[in-house]
Amino acid sequence: MIEMNAVVAAHHLVGFPDWPTGPYSDGDVVLSGRMSREEIGTALAAIAQYNNGQEVGPDGPALLGGLLEQEAIIMSGGLLVRDTRTGVVVEPGCCQGFEDWRDWRGVLDGRHPWLGHSPDPKVEIGDGLVRVWPDDRRTDGPACEIPLAELPGHLAAVRQDLLGFLELVRKWAPYGMGEALAERFDEHFHISAPL
Repeated sequence: MIEMNAVVAAHHLVGFPDWPTGPYSDGDVVLSGRMSREEIGTALAAIAQYNNGQEVGPDGPALLGGLLEQEAIIMSGGLLVRDTRTGVVVEPGCCQGFEDWRDWRGVLDGRHPWLGHSPDPKVEIGDGLVRVWPDDRRTDGPACEIPLAELPGHLAAVRQDLLGFLELVRKWAPYGMGEALAERFDEHFHISAPL
């Protein structure tokens, strides 16, 4: 069975004391409406620190406030694909931006989404399937195989998870910034627009 989840990379966080966060040393935080307060805190900290420019101070209000002022918000992350039968996991590669998650929709038109590098995931489209390998240098092993007919349903489920994430941001973001942050994330990560 194929699972597809929206994730934000949190491995770059270092000692963040401004609001509750969960353990983030293992990398990705799955975004959804089922996140705990600590997971939301971790995602917000990861997004804020990733976008931190030199003009923004290191404290929490300045970091989140900086997101409200930036021309473009980016997020290290993307879509994580997992085959629960084979155990194959394809994670977003380095430099993959979550803001491009909708590029997966282009697969239906035969376009290959860029999934980052180091390793370089490989996408192959054909025979009614999308095959995704975690590393293009190792395509002799199993891949995540997604029937093309099922891809729209997976993307719709990801979008629902992201809408749930926005609701939790509205509810739990600190310093009274929840509504404004949710609006900015929706705008820059293209969440509520129809697929």
